[in-house]
Amino acid sequence: MTETNTLPAPPANTANGRLYGGQTQEERRLARREAFLQAGLEVFGQDGFRTATVRGICRQAQLTDRYFYAEFGTLELLLQAVYSHCMDNLYQRLGAVFRNAGAGADMNALTCEALTLFFEVLEDKRIARVCMLELEGVSEDTNAHYLNYIRRFALLLMAVARGIHPHWRIADDEAEMLGMGLVGAMRQMSVNWLLSGHAANRETLVRSGQRLIMGLVLQLQQDYPAT
Repeated sequence: MTETNTLPAPPANTANGRLYGGQTQEERRLARREAFLQAGLEVFGQDGFRTATVRGICRQAQLTDRYFYAEFGTLELLLQAVYSHCMDNLYQRLGAVFRNAGAGADMNALTCEALTLFFEVLEDKRIARVCMLELEGVSEDTNAHYLNYIRRFALLLMAVARGIHPHWRIADDEAEMLGMGLVGAMRQMSVNWLLSGHAANRETLVRSGQRLIMGLVLQLQQDYPAT
């Protein structure tokens, strides 16, 4: 019988691309990143960014500071990442609500559904604090990061509205300003809601926001009647 020489299987270890504890190096890095994002949401959302420390974030994440510095480098960049994580999730969920909104869709019903989702998300005080309070005034870079998201949501709202009412002859710059105004109004309602300890019920905020948005819709319908 001919003896066949075979090489032993390589052990699972921490080498690039190899498994350790059933995960690749990249999977472990992503898991650590997620742990820091959740820790940032907890710390920034409970106590605020300005009192946070790297040590406190690492303690909350149960990871060492070398992983923090490798992934984020600064608390400000972690704050931006936590904000983006929350806002991207909200944007995607609102996008799902708006996905099938074509010409002639029921704007009133759509507005109610979107606002209900929006204020449901902000019932989590940590998310509300990070997304509505903590970024402003940190730095010019963080202000720009924040304003880019506000503009993104403003453009989404007006794109949906113009898709439902394609006969509206609104210039792009005016549409952007109207969208910024609506987002700003919803943000201010959210800040007041958070700082009041959610004194009003969610239905009141939805109804109030709906009145503001549908008031604008009515004005535009009068200015640009369907032919």
